[in-house]
Amino acid sequence: MSAANLQGIMVSTIDVDVWIGLPSRQYMKVSNLCLSLGATLRSPNKVYLSDDTPVDFTYEVTGLPAFDKELPKAEWLSFHGRRIPVLPLERICKSKQAAGRDKDKLHILLIKQALKCRKAATKWRSPAKRTAGSRGSPR
Repeated sequence: MSAANLQGIMVSTIDVDVWIGLPSRQYMKVSNLCLSLGATLRSPNKVYLSDDTPVDFTYEVTGLPAFDKELPKAEWLSFHGRRIPVLPLERICKSKQAAGRDKDKLHILLIKQALKCRKAATKWRSPAKRTAGSRGSPR
């Protein structure tokens, strides 16, 4: 949900999930990099950064194609002073639906509502969609 937070979905989340474009058997590369950056290793898939932010690494995302197929669809957003690729809301929603976890039900609802609002806002802003007699004016 950290990626969804960056895109305006305001829900609490405890950790940051990072999708790694490597096979899971190469987890030591990720672990060693984290250790060299001052993180504390808790398991092969979890570290705590120097500011105590928990980070979970995943090597496969339920319901989505491989990392290299999803990366070109990513949105580049600012996170802790860096531009990083994040899954678009549509892809986050698809993954959460495929996982089928109870804890994701509210997240799915919030993401769908946000996508619906974005679509309506885009439609309203588009001059081609409005007629001369339509209410409101873009400012």
